[in-house]
Amino acid sequence: MEKLEASRICVDTDIIIDYLRGRNENREILPALIEKYEVYISPVSIYELYYGGYYSGKLKPVEDVLSMLIPFDWTPEDSKKSAQIHATLSKAGKTLNIKDILVAGPCLTRAIPLVSRNIWHFRKIKGLKVIEGTRFLKKNP
Repeated sequence: MEKLEASRICVDTDIIIDYLRGRNENREILPALIEKYEVYISPVSIYELYYGGYYSGKLKPVEDVLSMLIPFDWTPEDSKKSAQIHATLSKAGKTLNIKDILVAGPCLTRAIPLVSRNIWHFRKIKGLKVIEGTRFLKKNP
């Protein structure tokens, strides 16, 4: 398992969805992170999870997993950083889902790495440290 220099990380929504669905080995990423780090979550990821919970009628599992994570409080600096990312990408003719921009902003303002399996979503964002989530799976000997 990779050792990070930081003691805090932020998880992207996909890591939590893998845990909630429990369909493959990726369900083990979130517990491995919680065991070793202070695990944060962005307000946008919280929204995405609640949306899925309401849509599926399975709200309790969402609330249970959220109780294990530390939510970021959204600040004006998060808005500023997210807007800067969006403007920079737009000027360069690059597109990115606005939800991904809003997840990245708070990570950058706090200098916290983001753990995701969708690293290609975030590769356009300069300065954001993104770590592939499967690196935290325990390898079989």
